[in-house]
Amino acid sequence: MNSKQLHYFLVTAQNGSIASAARELDIAQPAISQQLANLEREMGAELLARSFKGVSLTVAGEVFARHAKKLIDDINLAKAELSQLSTITKGKIRLGMLPSIGNVLSMSLIAEVNRWHPQLDLEISTGPSYSVKEWLRTNRIDIALTYEQEIDSKYMKTYPLIEEFMYLVVGVNDSSANYQELKNRDSISFWELSQYELLTPGVKDALGRLIDKYEKESGVALKHNKAYSGQLMTGLRQVMQGEGMMILPSSAIFHLEEKSLLKSLKIINPDMTRQALIATNNGIALSDKCLWVIDVIKRVTAVEQKLMHWRGQLNTPGKLR
Repeated sequence: MNSKQLHYFLVTAQNGSIASAARELDIAQPAISQQLANLEREMGAELLARSFKGVSLTVAGEVFARHAKKLIDDINLAKAELSQLSTITKGKIRLGMLPSIGNVLSMSLIAEVNRWHPQLDLEISTGPSYSVKEWLRTNRIDIALTYEQEIDSKYMKTYPLIEEFMYLVVGVNDSSANYQELKNRDSISFWELSQYELLTPGVKDALGRLIDKYEKESGVALKHNKAYSGQLMTGLRQVMQGEGMMILPSSAIFHLEEKSLLKSLKIINPDMTRQALIATNNGIALSDKCLWVIDVIKRVTAVEQKLMHWRGQLNTPGKLR
């Protein structure tokens, strides 16, 4: 059985006549008759009842017609997707993201792009949330991976990616009083955070605004007195050295947890979460390359979430809005 036979069968059934189908397809009538006979022989059933008036579907033919239509639709869809892939082979996609997101996604994204389209140049830039936002606004990047605090509907189209859980992160250090106090716990209430010295960014950063929001809503004032450079890697070094603790998603620290350099406690009462999103500039039409990379981002995120590297609730698949 092949797609040509399926097509001949459906056209013949629709026209009710092999002769009429031959005229529509511009093919000799005996050739169609032979293909239909071969199809019936392979299926082991009479699909068309033939008479001097033409042809009609048998009971078996009606069942087969439903499957034939689906098979043709699937073949056409596959052709369309393969055609789209053929337009992606070369070019550049500029992707901007925060260091915490880059830590969990960058290597997997690069691997996927190299696997399917090695000639497609994926240029990844990382920076603070406000920088990523500005890069997208000024068209210095094609796609941004950012947080809800930075969304501007005036020029952004967004796709919700994952609602990530937030954690209190402490260095694994037996000489640290904080670690000794927390090492056997898996969660911590938001109000308890006020007992510890924290390394936090200012409200110019999306994380700083998230923390400020939870402080205002809960009425709990946290300690922000520790000097913090605003650089994630520097902050993590400070945490590992016992110079304070940080509030972060698992995407930022899973690799250090696996090496037992850091411990994380999920923040609850209330649950502390934030929404990570894909964003594009709505003033620029999305190319096939961009759409394909967006699909890769969603698939890679699902894999990392399943591996517990990026802990949170995946968003229901949908379209850019």
